Amino acid sequence: MGIIAKNDLAFFDAVAESMQKPSFELKKKIQATWGAFMLKPRVNMVKRIQAIGVSTDLEKITADAFNVTVDSAIYDLGYEQAYQKIQLGRNQDFWEIYDVTNGLTFRKVVEGERIQLEGISGSKVTAYVDYYGGAIGWTDKMIRYRKIGPMVQLASIFRNRFYSKKANVHYALLAAAAALNITTYQGAAADGELRRDIETINLAAYTLTNRVKDKGYDPQNMAEARLLLYANPKDRARIRAAQQATASSMAQVASNAAQVDWNITPIFTYDSNVSSGSPILVLPGNHIQAATDMEPTTFTSPKDPLTLNELQAVWSIYGATVADTDQCQQVTLS
Repeated sequence: MGIIAKNDLAFFDAVAESMQKPSFELKKKIQATWGAFMLKPRVNMVKRIQAIGVSTDLEKITADAFNVTVDSAIYDLGYEQAYQKIQLGRNQDFWEIYDVTNGLTFRKVVEGERIQLEGISGSKVTAYVDYYGGAIGWTDKMIRYRKIGPMVQLASIFRNRFYSKKANVHYALLAAAAALNITTYQGAAADGELRRDIETINLAAYTLTNRVKDKGYDPQNMAEARLLLYANPKDRARIRAAQQATASSMAQVASNAAQVDWNITPIFTYDSNVSSGSPILVLPGNHIQAATDMEPTTFTSPKDPLTLNELQAVWSIYGATVADTDQCQQVTLS
């Protein structure tokens, strides 16, 4: 894990100092460093923090905060490549999509409940953003005596669960849409697994692009469209083998595919919505859309006089929709 850097201690020092001399400036510093911690998976983390009004004199703190203790974390953000980012209008918690045939959207659920997927149809759909929040508490003893290890561990678990939840609700939409358009496993046992995998992937790509070719989507030439293939890591070897195969490297057999003929980018994820043997092929963007009205933002509660605990609450506002399920195709590898 490495040695905790000086800047990593700045947050805990500010929290401890606030116990003795509470002040507005210290509260701002705590919120800024905690905000930096939550936004670290974003490439432009520091810019976003400064954009919401944090003084630039916090840059040194936010730029390196927790830089050693949590660098090992890897976040599943692959779903973002499928969604077109939408900028909401001023004071609006929704956006509208036109020329919709059929699709799916999700709404906020109570923690622990199943995600609710709603069908949509018609010439227009209105998609909404909702509030997602959570809180983490540290004891007075942790703060007062600089129990940095347990504090960072709790914070890391909290952040991991936040991004895991956000990924899960976005993957659930893609999976539900793909389940409506299934490409069964092609070929015969005698063809061999590799050739059957290639033939199945090719057919799935053709079926998807042919289905949407007249909808006016980007790119206009669907024959050259870039597609995304979301797959469980268990299928990695088979997908890589199919992509690396060439006509010259495989014996030619009449009517059977010898190579993947489509521009497909695989994205591997352990998200529970992407099962092994059932990759999800996606035409990204267009009517697959998402909006984030508020990135993870921290709010600090007053110290609890009965426990002396400190509470940090984090809220985010976002929403997503697959307003055309034709943009998704399930690939069956068995």
